[in-house]
Amino acid sequence: MFPFFKKKAIAVPVETYEESRFAAGLETATAKKTYKNDVRALQKKFYEVRKDLRRRSDPSGTLVVFGQEDGAGRFRYFVGDLVDTPDQPEGVVVTELPPGDYAEIHVKFSTPSGLAMSVTRAKQFFMEKWLPGSGYALRDGVESMELYDQRSNIQLPSIELMFPLQKNED
Repeated sequence: MFPFFKKKAIAVPVETYEESRFAAGLETATAKKTYKNDVRALQKKFYEVRKDLRRRSDPSGTLVVFGQEDGAGRFRYFVGDLVDTPDQPEGVVVTELPPGDYAEIHVKFSTPSGLAMSVTRAKQFFMEKWLPGSGYALRDGVESMELYDQRSNIQLPSIELMFPLQKNED
């Protein structure tokens, strides 16, 4: 087979955060059926409160958190900016990334429309291939996180896909 038809293997390094990191923004409960409309409305509200966030991180980044589905197929969706303090204005939700291990996949895409396919492929690889034999499990409550930072623009199209981990108990 020609080498340019081969898909590159997905690397899954595990990073250990020594200190908490925070993101401040908004969240909603949604389901696959209402996801697009719910997210669009939430992002519009977020852009209105974004200017009021205190001590946005430098370098900055926007974090999207997908919660794990409940029995009814609903999940938490959070969008917010990285901040250096959990002290935020009233009505703003603060999500903590506590110290611990995080799997991180650097996801590249060539066009904005290719992002969804690249993220789906990386998530599928992580859940079906990497996680089962890794010695880790996902931490309760979070399915995945997407970090959009200065690399996410069209000149350097990539994001970080992150998964909070806990070691399996043997």
